Amino acid sequence: MKTIPLLIILAVPSLTFAARLPKKYTELLTYVQPAPDQGDTNTCWFMASTGAMELLLNKKNKITKPKIGGKYDLSESFLIWQDDFRDQTTKPEHFIEEVVVRFNYGEGVHQKVWPYKAYNSDGTVNMEVWNRHPNFENLPRIKVPQVKTTLLFARGKKYATYVLLPEDVKKVKETLVKTRSPIIINYNEDGYWHVVLIVGYDDQAKANCYEIEKSECNKKGAFYVRDSNGKSYENRAYNWFLYKANAAAVVELK
Repeated sequence: MKTIPLLIILAVPSLTFAARLPKKYTELLTYVQPAPDQGDTNTCWFMASTGAMELLLNKKNKITKPKIGGKYDLSESFLIWQDDFRDQTTKPEHFIEEVVVRFNYGEGVHQKVWPYKAYNSDGTVNMEVWNRHPNFENLPRIKVPQVKTTLLFARGKKYATYVLLPEDVKKVKETLVKTRSPIIINYNEDGYWHVVLIVGYDDQAKANCYEIEKSECNKKGAFYVRDSNGKSYENRAYNWFLYKANAAAVVELK
């Protein structure tokens, strides 16, 4: 039997995960719960965190193309009023992780019990979405699993732009494929921080040059983003993420 050189044996494990990345990853898109429109209520942090749990529950229970009001359409306002870190032994590394771990109490509330409406009937902003429900303690709960978060990177403060590296784009893509879980990110949208979910990518997609100059958008691939604008998801150019974002963490079921 021919002896295999030791050098070759050692070289095989050194092949990088990135080298095996598929050109697109869209498995999670079918599990994305359509988001309410947050309007001008400044609730993106809770929208993205609730959306992460909804997606993970739909995926766990094989619920595809979930409908508004479906089994795991959860109340964002309920998450606002969950006490911080009641069962957490340590605080998460970054602020974008702090809300989604509130699900580690093991409970949520359905949207039909505590609906989210960003606008009043006359079109004015409905800031009552921030109010504690008068029957908060007695609302029927939905049992949810615990989550774990892993910070992928954080560069600069929550308003920072143009701080990411091309390796950060690659890291998000690698993590999506490896964990099959959504990634919560913070980015600067016209001077204010905003939290959304990245739920897939496609290197060959015709990219939406969202929030960046046309000259900055090379249209070479896009992330699929679940925002809080009343849609399931939309695609945005990798350069949108590269120039506008500053932090990312993956959200998985424990």
